Amino acid sequence: MLFLMVLSAFFSCCEAAFFSLSQTDRSELKVGGSVARLVLRLLESSERLLNSVLLGNLSVNLLTFTISSIVSFKLQDQGRTDLAGMTAIGSLLAVILFCEVLPKSVGVLAPRFFALLWAVPLSFIVRFFQPVLPILQIINILSRRLFCPHFSAEPYLRIGDLERAVEMSGVDATLLKREQRVLQNIVSISDIRTEELMRPRSLLKTFHPPISFDQIMESLQGKLPRSGYCLLTESDSDEVISALSFTRIPILVTDSDWENQFEPIIYVPWSSSVAEVFDRLQREHRNVAVVVNEFGETIGILTLDDIIETIFTRERGRSRRLLNQIELKRIAPECWQLNGLTSLRRLQRKFGVSFIGYSSLTVGGLIREMLERLPKVGDICRVDALEFRVVDVSEDNDLIVHMITKNVR
Repeated sequence: MLFLMVLSAFFSCCEAAFFSLSQTDRSELKVGGSVARLVLRLLESSERLLNSVLLGNLSVNLLTFTISSIVSFKLQDQGRTDLAGMTAIGSLLAVILFCEVLPKSVGVLAPRFFALLWAVPLSFIVRFFQPVLPILQIINILSRRLFCPHFSAEPYLRIGDLERAVEMSGVDATLLKREQRVLQNIVSISDIRTEELMRPRSLLKTFHPPISFDQIMESLQGKLPRSGYCLLTESDSDEVISALSFTRIPILVTDSDWENQFEPIIYVPWSSSVAEVFDRLQREHRNVAVVVNEFGETIGILTLDDIIETIFTRERGRSRRLLNQIELKRIAPECWQLNGLTSLRRLQRKFGVSFIGYSSLTVGGLIREMLERLPKVGDICRVDALEFRVVDVSEDNDLIVHMITKNVR
């Protein structure tokens, strides 16, 4: 019985340790040794791992209670009723305490240590139960279709839950205004397309390999890029393949190790939502997403810092973030100054004007779409009750626009 109880404690500890590993633990295991890689291979098929652990634990506990029952019946036959009852109750309490509660508590406290400790023996146990697992899976599927045909997994958190939290915060004032604004921003990023928030390619610093530290510093002329990143392209094209963060460069970097400081990136389509990009960046532990158009061409980047800033800042203006300019500046009672990167979504939200029928997302794009050419100083465009007047055009075709808001609430 003692051996069976130790084996039961082993299964309980394995279950708690393996399924308590955080994303950080798993990332660190990726650069570990052979045992660490074995842990990750076991977790790749989590259902098979869990079924093996539960089947092993159930089998051991059944054997333990069977032996305990046999001992109790023999003691009862010998007339030692009190000792038989104590044996039955004692074995039950011992299994609950020393085979379930204590091992699982220890496994949760140090999951990575115990996962590495038990990975090798657990891999043999998983292999031992491998022939039985398909049968259990079939039984599981049939039982779910028979008793719960419409069962579906519930998402951890729905957008509607956040929206209700925002509404409730305004009713009972349980949240501060800042917290309410953050919740509203979190909800809004599920509706914002990536191209609305990205940094356009024209504002990025890119380099072709091979590249050295001196070359980068000479090109930047002592000014760090606003995004905080330099981008490395392919040697034979302008497509971005990695990014260099100036906030994460080690103090001592040799010229031979310089290119190794560039971080991997992910590629996302221009039409994806910011929430989807944020989820991928978190899941894949990346900091930069390269935005591509329908032809697979790089049109900009969206960084994790950009998304965080969008969520937690009061003024979410794209111009302030990219150009350090005020996006909407009132210069007269019915006149506002803005630039080409100003979001139409913001104008729609502030002035209640509809831009339905236009595919553009920014003021600059809207003016180009209406004129069907590059804007010039003096051009005027009208949408609903708004009048846009181009007053300046920079070398990179960025616009300064005066917007007249007569008869607008």
